[in-house]
Amino acid sequence: MRSVTSFDIIGELIFVDASVSGPAGRTKVRLILDTGAVLTTLHPSIATSIGYTERDSIKPTTIQTATAVEHGYMLHVQELSSLGFRMRNAPVDVADLGHDIDGLLGMSFLQHFNFEIRPFERCILVGRIAP
Repeated sequence: MRSVTSFDIIGELIFVDASVSGPAGRTKVRLILDTGAVLTTLHPSIATSIGYTERDSIKPTTIQTATAVEHGYMLHVQELSSLGFRMRNAPVDVADLGHDIDGLLGMSFLQHFNFEIRPFERCILVGRIAP
């Protein structure tokens, strides 16, 4: 299966639409596509809105950003959907990265696909890797 997803460029950042589900429901988010991020990251307010708290964490985390060190926690959300695909029991880091962003779509999601980013066309071509 293949998908083509459009994206927005704001400044030098690529933003993609996503949705995330937890025990309290589903919400739509705008995530920065970040191939340098090991984990997909969500703002704590988003985790809370879908029913997660730090009590649900697997382990504490520390993220080194360009300007600060952020402390958070890792958990698995019921479902993460983006780029035309969905992942159940998806690992995410919950941390406030500042700048009023919902989070990052990182390699914990992206590693399951082959993808091609076409900046001029403002689209991402994505194909699932065969198991």
